[in-house]
This record gives sequence, structure tokens and C-alpha cells, in this order.
Amino acid sequence: MIGTIRQTWIGYALAVAGVAFVVVLYKLLIMNVNATTVALSFLLVVLLVASIHGLIPAILASVLGMLCFNFFFLPPVGKFIIDDPQNWVALFAFLVTAIIASQLSSMANARARDAEKRREEVWKLYQLSQAIIVTPDPETASSSVARQVVEIFGVPYCAVWVPKEEGGWKQLAMATELTRLDTFSPDLSLIQSVFSTGELKLINANGLNQPILGETKTPLTVIYAPLKVGVRTIGIVVLVSVFVERGTVEAVAGLMALALERARFLRAMSYTEALRQSDELKSALLASVSHNLRTPLTAIRAAVDSLLKEELSWDQEALHEFHSIISEETYRLTRLVENLLEMARIEAGELYITKQWVSISELFSNVLNRCSAMTRHHQVVVGLNDEWLTVWIDSHLVAEVLTNLIENAAKYSPVGSKIILSGSVKNDELLIGVKDHGLGIAPEELDHIFNKFYRGKRLPRHGSEGTGMGLAIARGIVEAHGGRIWAESTLGQGSTFWFSLPIEHHKDTQLV
Repeated sequence: MIGTIRQTWIGYALAVAGVAFVVVLYKLLIMNVNATTVALSFLLVVLLVASIHGLIPAILASVLGMLCFNFFFLPPVGKFIIDDPQNWVALFAFLVTAIIASQLSSMANARARDAEKRREEVWKLYQLSQAIIVTPDPETASSSVARQVVEIFGVPYCAVWVPKEEGGWKQLAMATELTRLDTFSPDLSLIQSVFSTGELKLINANGLNQPILGETKTPLTVIYAPLKVGVRTIGIVVLVSVFVERGTVEAVAGLMALALERARFLRAMSYTEALRQSDELKSALLASVSHNLRTPLTAIRAAVDSLLKEELSWDQEALHEFHSIISEETYRLTRLVENLLEMARIEAGELYITKQWVSISELFSNVLNRCSAMTRHHQVVVGLNDEWLTVWIDSHLVAEVLTNLIENAAKYSPVGSKIILSGSVKNDELLIGVKDHGLGIAPEELDHIFNKFYRGKRLPRHGSEGTGMGLAIARGIVEAHGGRIWAESTLGQGSTFWFSLPIEHHKDTQLV
């Protein structure tokens, strides 16, 4: 308001100065000019004042111009009396023309300002809609909508209130750029009233008992606007602002309502997607595990039933075969249960790493003993650059990774083929590889083989299929260590599975 008054007085001063300039110009500097030139000069001043400061200063310029035109330029000069009736006509024609011209110029200028203001409002609404759309997280979208309104529209205060299921109101988001607005709290009774009626309410901030801007004289309005989706009101937005244009406020409230509804939809969609993935996981788990659980149990039961038949007498070779079957199938069953438990721990985020100093050669030896049943039909070659290499790792988990990779290599390699196990430390990383000489992996499968329950297209040995958990468990363990795992393969020549782990090593350990 103070700025408006100042601009008005500046307009009055410009009107007086412009008229005075024309009088001085034609009385002292350029003399003996005709009345038409003088009238057009005064009219130019009127148009200038109207275009810059509006109608009222322009009317003042018109009246002053008419009086000065009469007094200084129409005979008798120096008097407000006009002898020639034609000069009366010219004088009043000038006055009417000046007033009409000032009004038209002022209207055109006002419309131009209004159009510019509307353009800025549309641009700000577009920015707000863009900010809402590019926020993918539903929780962020809900909490940041008030801040986005404050930043984009420059309002000093914005808060979003939504009803609680048990009754009452909850402030969902709030943003402010004023230090004294922490003392302001919206009227909950007005929030309830606007929510019930669905009608926007404007309250003069100067009439409130609680301070908002301290000693400032800027006129502010507290706006309570309903957030509607269709005909349904889902919340209330409270704005403290200088602008009170209903259309703009309703547009802002509409976009905020869409933001909240979009956040609700994203949460519902995320929940639905989580349920779908859970169902898929359960189905895949049952489909993958049921056969692999039944197979060893069936073999064990058949072997035990055969041994329990009293009417049959088995020789030592047959007994050894039955015992080998029971041992091997029990191992398979144990590994399956271990993989299920390990996968559950990884999925639950309960994979805890306990590091200790471990000799790599001892680690390889323990893993090969553990996998002896699976690798007895293969040639296992160990390539270790430093037999005394000692690193700071979780030996139990790393052994689990190696076990899965070696069993995978044995399962998908022909009988009698080589499995090469290598290890080295380079650039403070432990690099371990398991190479087989099987059928290889198709290039389009390399990005999928570490997914849960994914089984490659290679034909496994003896027609037995895995559960698709081994490589997924290996990836989970390696990534929990901050490392990475990948595969390299050539069709018909075999595959190499690599994983690297960031490690510490003894200072006296020689790196290769």
C-alpha cells in the first residue's frame, strides 16, 4: 500500500513537471508556435503520464494542460478569459481529447500489466505442476508440496492439513520463509468449517490476535482453501499471502490436491506391487523348492527302505552304494535348506559381516573339502599367486559364495572337465574366479543369471535342475561386502565367474 501511494505521488509530480516543461519550452525557448503544436505537446505529456502512472495522474495532467493552454497560449494571454469563441471550442476539444486519450492509454497499460501478471501466474502453476510430477516418492511428494508453493509463488506461509481417521486434524506439511510465522497457527474451527462447506475463506491477518509479521505494515490475508478431487474434499491448505485472487488460489489448491491424491495413489500402487512381488516370490519359491525337496527325500527314503528289508541280504558294495546315496542326498538337502535360510537373511537385511584375518589357501582348502561330493567327477585346479596371502574378510560368507560358484560349475560342466579356482589381490581388492568348461552362457542371459530363481538355458548334468538361488545368494553376500560379482562366458567353451571384495591385508603381505 505504501508503495502504491508513493507511485501515485510520483505520477502527480510527473504530470506537473511535464506541463511545466511544455510551458517553458514554448514561452522561453521556442516562441511564436501555433496553438495546434502546443495542444499536441500537452496531449503528448498526458499520454506519457497515463502510460506510466495510470488514469488519475493523467487527468491531472489534462486539467493542468487545459489551464496552461488557456492562460499562456490563447488570447488574451495571461488571462483565463477567451475572446474568440473558436478558441473555446479548441480548448474543450483539447480537454475531452486529453481525458479520453489518457483513459484509453491507462486501460491499455492496465490490460498489458494484467496479461503479464496472468502469464506469470500460468508459468508458476506450470512450475508447480512440473515439481509435483517429477517427484516420484509419495512421502516426499506429500511433505514437499507446501515448500514448493512457498518457493514458486513466493507466499510467506503455506500449510496442508488433512483429517485424521480417529477425528481431528493433522498437519501434513508446512513451509515458511518468515521468522515470526512460528507464532502463527491456523484456526482449526475455520479449517473444519471450510472442509465441511467446501468454500474458500479469506481472513484479514491484521484482525488476528496472534502476531504474524511483527511490526510490518504489509497487508496480508490468511486464506483457507479446500483441496478437492472432483467433488470430494481431501484436505485444507492454509496460505498467508499478499495476493487474494480467488482464481489463482483455487488453481494452486487444485494442483496441491492432485499432488496429495497422486501421492496416495503411488503409495497404494507400491503396496500393490509389493503384494504382487511377494506372491510371485512365494509361487517361485514353492515351484523351485518343492521338486528339489522331494527329490533328495525320495532318494533317502528309498535307500533306507531298501536297507530295512530283512528278507534281503546286501553285500558290502551295495551297502556302500546305499550309504553314498544317503550321504549325497542328505548333503543336497542340507545345502537347499542353507540356501533358503541364507536367502531369507539377505531379503530381510539381516546379513551381518564379521571380518577376521583369513589365509586364502586355507579358505580354498576348506571350501573344496566341503564341495568334494559335488566335484568328485571333476578335476579341480587351484591357481593362487601367493600361498601365504592373508586378508581381512568374513571367511564364512566368502566360503558360502565360493561353495555356490563351485557347485554351479560342477553342475553345468561335463564329467571329467576341469574347474579352475584362482585368487589374487590387486589394488586392495581380493579377486577370485571360478572357471568351468561347460556349455557357456548366452550373452543375453549374463544380466539375468544373478536374479533370484533364474535358471540358465544350459543343460545341467544328469538332467537335475537347481533352485536358482545360488548365484543370487552369492551376489547378495558380495554386495553386502561392498564388492561386485560378474560372469564372462563364451558359448561352447565355458564360463568364468568373478567377484572382487575391498579388503585390508597385512603390511608384510606381498601383493602380486
